[in-house]
Amino acid sequence: MDNEITVPRLDWLIGGSRIGGTYNKYFGSCGTNPQGGCFSPDLFNYAVFIEKTEAEEDDEEDTEYIKAAVYKGTKSLNCRSEDEYEIETFEADENSLPVIKAWIESKYNEMK
Repeated sequence: MDNEITVPRLDWLIGGSRIGGTYNKYFGSCGTNPQGGCFSPDLFNYAVFIEKTEAEEDDEEDTEYIKAAVYKGTKSLNCRSEDEYEIETFEADENSLPVIKAWIESKYNEMK
């Protein structure tokens, strides 16, 4: 692969959320072209972040999931409608990180 996909560690994604802070969001891209300009419609972007779902019952615990999103072009993830990116949900544990990386790499290869 000519561009390395990086997926951060779980403790980095969790960030300060355990002490009243927020989760960290990781954004990366592949396909920049120094000769033709850094950004192009072919730029492959990805994001990795944690989402928390609130428990429906008082005796249940909230659930955390790692989400990974992939999309092409120069618009940020926040400026896109849901049909402009693909997103997948994974369990929030260390074993998911290599699976997330493999999923993002497969999407990169599909979108090239």
